[in-house]
Amino acid sequence: MPSYSITTYGCSNNQAESEIMEALLRKKGFSAAPAEQADIVILNTCSVKNVTENKILHAARELQTSNKKFILTGCMPEAQYDVVKEVVPEAGIVSTHHIDKIGEAAESMLNGEYVEILGKARPVKASLPKIRKNPVIDIIPISSGCKSFCTFCSTKLAKGDLFSYPTEIIVDAVKKAITEGVKEFWLTSQDNGCYGCDRNKDITDLINEITSNADGDYMLRIGMMNPEHVVKLLPKLLEAYENEHVFKFFHLPVQSGSDQILKKMKRRHTAEDYVKIVEEIRSKFLLSTIWTDMICGFPEETEKDFQMSMKLLERTQPDFSNVSAYGNRPNTLAARMKQLDTAVKKERTRRMSDFVRGMSERQNKKWVGWSGKIIIDEFNTVKQTWIGRNFAYKSVVVKGNYSLGQSIDVKITDAAVSNLMA
Repeated sequence: MPSYSITTYGCSNNQAESEIMEALLRKKGFSAAPAEQADIVILNTCSVKNVTENKILHAARELQTSNKKFILTGCMPEAQYDVVKEVVPEAGIVSTHHIDKIGEAAESMLNGEYVEILGKARPVKASLPKIRKNPVIDIIPISSGCKSFCTFCSTKLAKGDLFSYPTEIIVDAVKKAITEGVKEFWLTSQDNGCYGCDRNKDITDLINEITSNADGDYMLRIGMMNPEHVVKLLPKLLEAYENEHVFKFFHLPVQSGSDQILKKMKRRHTAEDYVKIVEEIRSKFLLSTIWTDMICGFPEETEKDFQMSMKLLERTQPDFSNVSAYGNRPNTLAARMKQLDTAVKKERTRRMSDFVRGMSERQNKKWVGWSGKIIIDEFNTVKQTWIGRNFAYKSVVVKGNYSLGQSIDVKITDAAVSNLMA
């Protein structure tokens, strides 16, 4: 029996695709093994950040040097084909659009045949089998691609335009998973905010269809939504979020507090759009969790632009922000713009990251004294602690004799930057 190993880089959508590929490989008769022992290694790649790309290429070089059979899938084969072919010409290639063919591709590679499967295809990934890493969490891709054309983004080069999966298939996937013991669903895509734009639907329709038709003890986590779509859907979206099955969790990547920089990024929202969204969320749900993303050192960003981003964070006080130094991605429009000095980007990223850590801890401290239910969804093997999520998707650390999927009552006694303690 041939064996495989999968290494996953990047977002929750990539995690979902790795779970799908694992199931498809098992159906072909492959068994799982550690990377050093596996007959074939799958690297599920991400093209968002330079640092991640460097890790992937380093791992791929080592596999090629050791004469290991391996396949690169995910975003890099489509977004950075030339880089992949130059650095690791022996790597098999299966793009993100063709993961349904991973079993056949692995067989061919082991038979000594070179494999390269590229080009746009439209498999409905929500209907493909999967082997869940966590038995109580189901990550469901709801679409591929997006409606945006951000100048810094290489994911668009890989994923292309929006292709929303049929609502009924997603609902059926949720209902089936509930019968298998799943308690937490992550609806994921490049941008959940534009779901359904190609089907005369929107994300609120999907949420309502799931909560109306899926019975049981479960929660939905709605993944990242770009503000340009959310601001148009606000009343309907907030109404959909009232349902008891929906985590009061919002991931809204604003990227900059400067409208000038947002225009250069081709983001189709303004800083005030983001402020409006945050204010209306908190007006509706006083206790909720808001995440955002910020890019520091985008081409032509001035100190004034950067300060506007800092002031936006200070004004809106999100619970957390991913902070990234701008990284020049090949074949993007931003790569042609005048770049900032690396030292400036690093210094701005450090300043913002320091601010965000303090802000996150302050926001978490507000939960001290709160009592309520959490769903246990993770076990930390190093610290021997359990991690659960409350209705706002806050991470709560507890000690005791629990099990995955269990619902327990807690009282928050302390808080840190990244979690609450009970």
